[in-house]
Amino acid sequence: MKRFLILLLFPFLVIAQTDKKSVSDENIFVMFYNVENLFDTINSVTTSDSEFLPDGKKQWNTYRYNYKLNQLAKVFSSIMQDENNDKMLDIIGLCEVENKLVIDDLLQKPIFNNHNYTIIHQDSPDGRGIDCALLFDNKFQLLKHDFIRIDNPDSNRSTRDIVYAKLKFKNEIINVFVNHWPSRWGGQKESNYKRVFAANTLRNYININVSKGDYTLIMGDFNDYPNNESLSEILIKDDLANLMSTDSVLGKGSYNYKGSWNWLDQIILSNNFKSTNFEILSAGSFQKDFMMYESKNIKLKSRVFPSRTFGGNFWYGGFSDHLPIYLRFKIVN
Repeated sequence: MKRFLILLLFPFLVIAQTDKKSVSDENIFVMFYNVENLFDTINSVTTSDSEFLPDGKKQWNTYRYNYKLNQLAKVFSSIMQDENNDKMLDIIGLCEVENKLVIDDLLQKPIFNNHNYTIIHQDSPDGRGIDCALLFDNKFQLLKHDFIRIDNPDSNRSTRDIVYAKLKFKNEIINVFVNHWPSRWGGQKESNYKRVFAANTLRNYININVSKGDYTLIMGDFNDYPNNESLSEILIKDDLANLMSTDSVLGKGSYNYKGSWNWLDQIILSNNFKSTNFEILSAGSFQKDFMMYESKNIKLKSRVFPSRTFGGNFWYGGFSDHLPIYLRFKIVN
């Protein structure tokens, strides 16, 4: 049933039921992860990071910071082993990282020994200091990168830049966008205009800067579901399709809101992928028992949640309140 659905919505894609041991160097593994407030312990004079300091409300000290890094490394290790045949991931999108330092510290963990990642990041205008970042293996050639500012005149809060990189792999061009759109703080309907503005900004950027013959891969935490206005009516036009709009992806969602799973984190692909040179091997959310906890509230539709780092100011010592999402594909020349 899942293969039938993806062929209806993605007639140019072929889902291959391949053994994990068949992964070759030509395959590309993409992962996006909202890592839930990956802050360092150093006071920033330009952002509001006071709650994530040793004397702050969350008592964010060196021990808790290193514990968080080790927890995240455990997730990366597991997804490499279970989904990518113990190979290093090729493209990683991150959000809720405070700065490049925390990315560098994460990459110091043993699982990333001998990595060959280029990091695309800059401090964004977000008031709390959380940013998006893109990491990619050096087998890709970086042709161009940019940080797309979301300057909404009707919003009194600045948000994260969209990170963009134009990569070349073999003879193909892949445009990669990493997103973290404005939150639903204050209510979904009340904050909808902010995500619609972000969607229009990205849509206009693609229209102007992306050639029709190129591939486009958009990933991120959009703080909207696939059927919400910002995605289904603004961003997704005839040239794009949302993998998370189908039952083809593995998993029931990336985020559990009050007992209901859905996809806040999504991967969107351009429709110009041809069946002769593009093949999806697997896609979805990555979930293991060690990453989850079970709520005692029997009234919830689903009592299983991602094990998070904090609930309010209470430290749970988990991983993230989001599950990572991934896409494994190959280009067939």
